[in-house]
Amino acid sequence: MDKVSIYEYISFIMPGGAILAMILFGFEVAPTKVNPSATLLIILTAVAFLIGHLNVAIANFLQPLAWGKRPGSWPSSTAGLFGRFGRYNEADKEYIEKVFERLFPEMSNFQKRFNLGYSILRQEQLDGHLQVLNQQIGFYRNMTSAVIISIGTAIAAHITGHQRISLALWCPLLLIAASLFLMRYRRFWVRFGDEVIRGIQAWEMRRRKIEE
Repeated sequence: MDKVSIYEYISFIMPGGAILAMILFGFEVAPTKVNPSATLLIILTAVAFLIGHLNVAIANFLQPLAWGKRPGSWPSSTAGLFGRFGRYNEADKEYIEKVFERLFPEMSNFQKRFNLGYSILRQEQLDGHLQVLNQQIGFYRNMTSAVIISIGTAIAAHITGHQRISLALWCPLLLIAASLFLMRYRRFWVRFGDEVIRGIQAWEMRRRKIEE
């Protein structure tokens, strides 16, 4: 099992485990003091893994909200990359779009050119760092969703008369955690887009040198 695949499993188990823990303790299913056996730990890990997969579906649906888009739509691969607070200003954006248009004139817009560029980097096996970034994007997106679900679970437990979880304590802590995870998700999303752009520029320079 390589490094990336381990990160992939963690991206399911940790968010799923967070949700499962909130369900078990919030609804007072599990005792406060417990010494689980190895078998029980394996079962709980498997359940957390399954919940993690369900969480991914929710995270994918909510993901566009991080970029001010409606849930269920697909955010631009370059969201957060251009503009006042992005990696590139408007002049840089115009230059980059012209470079991609020159390289991939058969594509009708920049998003399609960007996607094709990413595919080329994958085919040329120049996407090692991109794979890691992609896993980190998934992890932080899934953790953000899991924390939000955990907040809802804690509130539901409180409404139904389960007082073990203190909303006054846990809601602010979970909101801070969700905000931090969201910030990391956005950061790695932007880094991913930046790496694709710089990777294609480097690929083009190498190709031109070979042709010379």
